[in-house]
Amino acid sequence: MGRQRSAKDQHRDAVLALLHRGHELTRGEIAEQLGLTRTTVSDLLVSLRGDGIVTVSHDRPSDGRGRPAEVLRIHPGAVRYIGIEFTHIAVTVCLANAAAEIVASGTTRYEHGTGWESRVQAGVALVHALTIDDVHLAQLAGIGIGLPGPNSASWQGFHRSDRIAEPFHLVRARIREVFGEEFAAPVLVDHHIRFAAQEVAAAEGRVDCSLVYLRLSTGSGGAVLGDGSAWRGRNLLAGEIGHMIVDHSESAQMCRCGRRGCLETVASHEAVLTRWRSLNPAAVPAADDACFEQLRAAVAAGEEPAISLVGELAETVGRVVGIASLVMDPDQIVIAGEVGALLAPVLPVLREAACRETLGGETLQIRIVTTDTEQGARGAITVLRAQDSLFDLRTPDRLSPVRSVDLAGGTRVR
Repeated sequence: MGRQRSAKDQHRDAVLALLHRGHELTRGEIAEQLGLTRTTVSDLLVSLRGDGIVTVSHDRPSDGRGRPAEVLRIHPGAVRYIGIEFTHIAVTVCLANAAAEIVASGTTRYEHGTGWESRVQAGVALVHALTIDDVHLAQLAGIGIGLPGPNSASWQGFHRSDRIAEPFHLVRARIREVFGEEFAAPVLVDHHIRFAAQEVAAAEGRVDCSLVYLRLSTGSGGAVLGDGSAWRGRNLLAGEIGHMIVDHSESAQMCRCGRRGCLETVASHEAVLTRWRSLNPAAVPAADDACFEQLRAAVAAGEEPAISLVGELAETVGRVVGIASLVMDPDQIVIAGEVGALLAPVLPVLREAACRETLGGETLQIRIVTTDTEQGARGAITVLRAQDSLFDLRTPDRLSPVRSVDLAGGTRVR
C-alpha cells in the first residue's frame, strides 16, 4: 500500500492539478477554487517555486491601491512527459512540459546490430543529458517508449543474419523495468509506429479518425487506428502490414522477422538502395546516405531508371495498403518515411493498385506525409497526455504505487 499522505501533501497535489490544466492564476484565485486559505496556498507556492515547479508568469495590476498580484503557472521547464522512440539504428528522446510543449530533445545513433542493453543505456544517458539548466524531472508523470517489432535485436545484440532472438516480451519487460526504476515513473510501452500514427492524427486535430499508417524507412512498420484508438492485438502486432508477404518467389529475401518476402524486404531503406545499385552499379556512390540522395535527386528529375524503380515499389505498396483498407475501411491511408516520400511522383500508380484491392476505391484517401525523427516520441507524449488528463491529482488514484504499463503484457506494480 502507498504511504498515508498528509493534508499538506494533498493540498500540494491539488494546487499542481489545477495549474497542470494550463491555468495561470493568482494566489487568491487558487485559494478560492480549492477552498483553501491564502496562507496555506502561499506556503505551498513558496516550496513549489523553490523546487522549480511553479513560476511567475506575469504581474496583474490591482483594481485598487494594492500591489500587483503575481500570476503563477507551471514552470515551462518542468518535464511532465518523456517520449522515447527506439528504431533499428537510433534512439530519440523528447521531454515535454504539462502543455505538451517540447522543452528538450535529442537523438543518439547506434549500429544496426547493437543489443538492447546498449540501446537502453544510450536512451537513459540521453534523458539525463537533456535535463540541464531549468529542465528538470521533479513533476514527471510518465514515460512513453516506442519500440520496433520483434527481432530488431536481442538484449546482448546480434547481427540480423543470425536470426536468433530471445522472446521479445522478455526484452520489452527489461526495457520497461530499467526506465521505471531509473526515473521512478510509470512506463508505457508500445510499438513506435503506433505512436507515430497517433501523432499524425493528433497533429491534424482528428484524434477520432481511422487510418492505415505505413512508414517506409530503415524498416517497414505499419499501424492501424480505428476511431482514434490504436489497434494492438494480443501480441502487440496488429497493423504490422510491413510484414505482409509480397514476394513468393524462390529468390525472396529473408526478413528480420524470420520469414521471406515481406514488404520490408523490398520497401525498406536498405532494400531500395540495393535495388538502385543493381540498376547502375558504376555510377552509384558507395556510402548509403549519398546513394539515397542520388536516388532522391533522380526521382525528382524524372529519370527513367529511378521512376521505374519507385513505380514498381508503388505498385507493391499499393496492393498492401489496399488489402489493409479492405479489412478496416479507414478514413485515410498515410504513407510516411524517407522511402515513402520517394513515392510522391508515382502516387497515382499506388492509388490505382490500392483501389483494385478495395470495394470503395473511388473514395479512398491516400496521403504521403513528411516524417521527422521525433514523430514517434511526440506520439508517445500525445498518448501520455491524453491519459494524464483523465484523472484528477486530487483523487485517491494519485496515491497509488508507481505502475509500469505494457500495453501487450498487462501491468506490473512496483
